Amino acid sequence: MKRMMYSACIAAGLLVAGCSAGVTTTEQAVEEVGATKLYQDALGREVEIPVTPKRVVALWTVGEMLALNTKPIGSTEHLMRFFTEEEKEDIAIIGDAVNGDYEKILALAPDLIVLYGLARPEELEKYQKIAPTVTTAFFGEAMASLRSMGEILNKQQEAEAWVKAYTARVASAREDVASLALAEQKAVVLQLAQKNIYLYRSATFPTIFDAYQLQLSDYQAELQQDKSFAKQQLSMESLPNFADVDRIFLIVNDAESKATYEQLQQSGVWKNLPAVQKNQVYVMSERFSMADVSTLDWALDEVKEQLLQ
Repeated sequence: MKRMMYSACIAAGLLVAGCSAGVTTTEQAVEEVGATKLYQDALGREVEIPVTPKRVVALWTVGEMLALNTKPIGSTEHLMRFFTEEEKEDIAIIGDAVNGDYEKILALAPDLIVLYGLARPEELEKYQKIAPTVTTAFFGEAMASLRSMGEILNKQQEAEAWVKAYTARVASAREDVASLALAEQKAVVLQLAQKNIYLYRSATFPTIFDAYQLQLSDYQAELQQDKSFAKQQLSMESLPNFADVDRIFLIVNDAESKATYEQLQQSGVWKNLPAVQKNQVYVMSERFSMADVSTLDWALDEVKEQLLQ
């Protein structure tokens, strides 16, 4: 419900802005049909794309499109798996992971294709034969990715409205948990993927370390002095390095990861961690590891609910 009200607030703000700017003339609308612009993508390529794309196949940055009230005509099962049935409605599934089926995309007749920033030259060449193809940053900073999609879709105003509304939601959420004094506490986010434990750079989880202002463990802060640090696979023996954290957020990916967590809970090393002893371990779904703004919006409420339990 809160997110529905949130979207309504953005829409209302844009309506007021639109009224104050004057009504777009029919002539202007006609001029825009078929018009193009140059866009510099995440790989530094300058690509000629429609001024206002209408039929976008999204093989990345789906959450940003949905946040801007724009549905792609096609995406993959992997990228759509966390969204509601309503959000998925009318979006054709055209592949797995971040790879689209060429023939299915061709059949959709897109006017733009969006790929991730690690796309290989041969991928770009292949999709470019169907429609103009641009890349967006691979797990880039969420607000920057939103603004990039705003520029691509000619929805810069909507992107700024989203940022403003989200910033207000963060301020409200901080007030709701003020009694916990989170800014004075340390946290760590760990991910269980199959039988492995991973630690990621804190920027991967802005909800924890930005929105709710929790601090890094000394161990992670030291690791991040190396600007190239992105992630580290952890051994069971390394877990005591997090003895100074007050709260542990644990992402459990799948059934095999759940089994790993059950084994972890039986470990003396795990049981001796202060956060575990204080019952301040929060199990999060795999979605928490996604970096799009729609996930940030979801995570703000999800984390608050866990903290206040």
